[in-house]
Amino acid sequence: MKLHILGSNSFGNCYVLESASGSLVIEAGVRFLEVKKALRFKINGIVGAIISHHHNDHAKYIGELVASGVLVLASEETLAAKQVLGAPFTRVIRPLHGIKVSDFKIMPIALNHSNNDGSRCECLGFVIDHPESGRILFVTDTMTLDMIVPRMTHVMIEANYADDILTRNIENGSVPPAMRPRLLKSHMEIGTTKLILQDNDLSDVNNIILIHLSDGNSDEQRFVREITELTGKCVYAANAGMTIDLSKTPY
Repeated sequence: MKLHILGSNSFGNCYVLESASGSLVIEAGVRFLEVKKALRFKINGIVGAIISHHHNDHAKYIGELVASGVLVLASEETLAAKQVLGAPFTRVIRPLHGIKVSDFKIMPIALNHSNNDGSRCECLGFVIDHPESGRILFVTDTMTLDMIVPRMTHVMIEANYADDILTRNIENGSVPPAMRPRLLKSHMEIGTTKLILQDNDLSDVNNIILIHLSDGNSDEQRFVREITELTGKCVYAANAGMTIDLSKTPY
């Protein structure tokens, strides 16, 4: 199993899990052309796309996927917001209702996210099982994770900001004070990321990929170092253009 990272920030999020039996797209925040390039234009092998929520950095290009005949699986709220609810090649998914797409077994889980006006945004994380990779946890755009996930082999988890960096940026005027309550209700602080990893059994985990880092309120090298020291695992900060081996048995 290979993970192709096509985008992992507020400008656009998209990841592709490529296996011998097919490829699964996660998020639609970059143009479908970039997915095609990552898969060397072998798009017949795409078995579907799963979308966490309707915000444009995660779902702007859902329409391109649907128009290309890619099965898009997302919440009713997300499909409605992108005006494709009920369209061919779409399917509504719900938390804790498992689905199977080719060899991918996917369990959507409810996360805690909000819109810019403070209202609740329905956001989904995913527990993804595949014979090649084992169990992958995908969690983005949430203030926390209210569950324990057993038998994980790979973790893709948000580490959006550090509170001390955010505080410094607010004090020097580079970030408006209104940003703090927005982040507290919608994104994961690095300390929360650490607590979640500590609460879960990481015995079988091969890789931890930190996703959706804030451009101004994070520190990539620091975050990777701190999570490596905490877990003893192979840790990456997701950046566009990276390809990571997510095999179940890495060696």
